[in-house]
Amino acid sequence: MTNNRSRISRNWYINSTIEVNRPLMSATMSTTVSPITKQPDLKETGIAMAVHDLKGYLAVISGQAKLLRAGKLGDVTPNQVKALADICSCCSQIEEQIARLLNPGASGGNQWKPVLNKADMRQCLLDVYGLLRPEFAENQLKFDLELSDHAMFLPFDARLIRRVMVNLLENARRFTPAGGQVTLSLQPEFWERRNSRFRAAFNGTRDKANVPNCARIAVSDNGCGIAPRDHEAVFEEYFSTPAPGCHLSSGLGLAIARRIVLAHGGKIWVESAIGKGSRFCFLIPFVPPLSTDEVSAEKPDAEDS
Repeated sequence: MTNNRSRISRNWYINSTIEVNRPLMSATMSTTVSPITKQPDLKETGIAMAVHDLKGYLAVISGQAKLLRAGKLGDVTPNQVKALADICSCCSQIEEQIARLLNPGASGGNQWKPVLNKADMRQCLLDVYGLLRPEFAENQLKFDLELSDHAMFLPFDARLIRRVMVNLLENARRFTPAGGQVTLSLQPEFWERRNSRFRAAFNGTRDKANVPNCARIAVSDNGCGIAPRDHEAVFEEYFSTPAPGCHLSSGLGLAIARRIVLAHGGKIWVESAIGKGSRFCFLIPFVPPLSTDEVSAEKPDAEDS
């Protein structure tokens, strides 16, 4: 009986103590737990701060290049003016990318969604070729440009497609030894599409007589090459396959290129073998699908040839 009374008294004391201190405990938990659950990711915050600081350095580079280009710091030759114009253009593109990184909501959460404008794809290749040619020459690489005979006007986002070509060409430059050759080419091509989005875009009619319906851009090199087993994996984020005499990469350039091409309703692939170089190709259709929303998250349809 005494033990029962002691147990009842102890339980009553514990329960009473909890009830009396419940408001204090709730307040304490709200002030200690909530900040933990709402604490921002330190890694993301650090990256955002570093990217924000880059804006300042970039502004200095861009500002000085504009002064030089305008001749306000001394005479400049026509070739120097062209080089400074390329620097200013690159700075503008980096500024746009930084703005998207710092404010991802501004692009609707999809920075790869293209803004389609009808333009000449030949000119896009000429711009990239002129921008990167000095870098290839410095690396003792032969850099060729092969274009179709006529202008090729189609709807595409020039800013994003330039990024695809630059990523592919930078890979080719890194993985091709001095004395090697890299070629950037453009040709019209017929691509038979059985996807419903494309059937609707072509008013439900089939393409006839294999008339070209897309632009085929290719980057070829005679570098170290890629094993066939890795042809799909190279387009995955952070994938990098080391090869003798070749440099490791971040594994993001091809993943970004793939997202951009898919967002245009296109297709990208690689043809390569170890020791025999590589050829990366991608197609951009003359007529885009009815909607490119969320396309960047998709894989090429198995039914597409």
